[in-house]
Amino acid sequence: MKIKTYIVNNLTEAYPLIFKDLGTSAFILNSKEIRSGGIFGWFGRKQVEVVAAADISKETPTAEEKPQHESQRMDFFMAADTAKTEIPPEKEVLREISEMKGLIHSMIKNAPEEKKAPGPLDKWVQHLEDQEVDREVIQYIVKKAEQTGKKASEEEMGRLVFKIVTELLREGLATEPEKGATAGQPSLITLVGPTGVGKTTTIAKLAAARAFQKKQKVGLLTSDTFRIAAVEQLLTYADILNIPLEVVMKEDELETAMKAMKGRHVVFMDTAGRNYLEKQYINEVSQFLRYDTRQENYLVLSMTSRWRDMKNIVEQMKAVPIDKLILTKWDETACYGAALNMAYHYPYPLAFICTGQEVPQDIVPAEAEFMAKKLLGVEENAAGPGVSFKAIV
Repeated sequence: MKIKTYIVNNLTEAYPLIFKDLGTSAFILNSKEIRSGGIFGWFGRKQVEVVAAADISKETPTAEEKPQHESQRMDFFMAADTAKTEIPPEKEVLREISEMKGLIHSMIKNAPEEKKAPGPLDKWVQHLEDQEVDREVIQYIVKKAEQTGKKASEEEMGRLVFKIVTELLREGLATEPEKGATAGQPSLITLVGPTGVGKTTTIAKLAAARAFQKKQKVGLLTSDTFRIAAVEQLLTYADILNIPLEVVMKEDELETAMKAMKGRHVVFMDTAGRNYLEKQYINEVSQFLRYDTRQENYLVLSMTSRWRDMKNIVEQMKAVPIDKLILTKWDETACYGAALNMAYHYPYPLAFICTGQEVPQDIVPAEAEFMAKKLLGVEENAAGPGVSFKAIV
């Protein structure tokens, strides 16, 4: 048995070398992606290490003696490797982001802990780390920036990082409108989330916006009988907005409460804020999240939470039907990396962000550039071509 290792740019390059050295009866024992060159393993050229073998006791024809079917086989492999599928231009950015995420995820498993980007990217990596953007997301941004801005100046690199971050955030935004009333029956929007994230105040903001700005008929429900103060708070909002409020103790009361809301455009339901790291509370709230096809469920999380805790809650909530996301308390933090982490890792579209306690004005639809500016330290009114990215970090 003869064994030989090849370092090539892709598997297609390996076949003629293998056939020439080992003959057409050779076979591949193993192949894997490797990185050559670069800085501490970063930004090196991606290549493929191929280990092939052949039984030398068998006669192995030379390249000139290679049968026609082997030539056809090579043509097939080369055609398969170089074929490109046309993708509509409007989907190109999302496709590229998805492919890059997959590559970064596979690379990060065996990557050393300490990595530093070279040159103009150094300060950006440090800034993103300070913002608690997780490691995989940073590596995605660095790789993307390195690919398209190899000779960029510090300011040009800032613009490039801003563009990449904005694209990632935009991918994670809610683009579909809320479900509307059908045949006289209102749609139901339910808010769930852990304690202290501001669900009740957020419901009041959403209800007031619908009632005052969109001139819709709104109703309120609450299943949060765990905290008496929560019911009283929502009742106060209901009185101010002059809209009905129903208390739902258990799942079988939800249908009756919705019938009482007939003629309303939309009904918002508050749920108990519990420790959703405990599965028993997930099961309790899930009974209110499966009303019918007109229900939308919003997961509410606070930007003052640590990313690790936020991530654990989202993982636990995978067992229930969550449609969209709301991030509260943007005004109570200077660390915005969790929003980017959520957009990168999870499929829940971000619908709204809450920027204060005032009802109803301190809630706005999520907007990618606004969030990118917060994350990167750019002033909100500095979006034009003249903005200097040197002062961001």
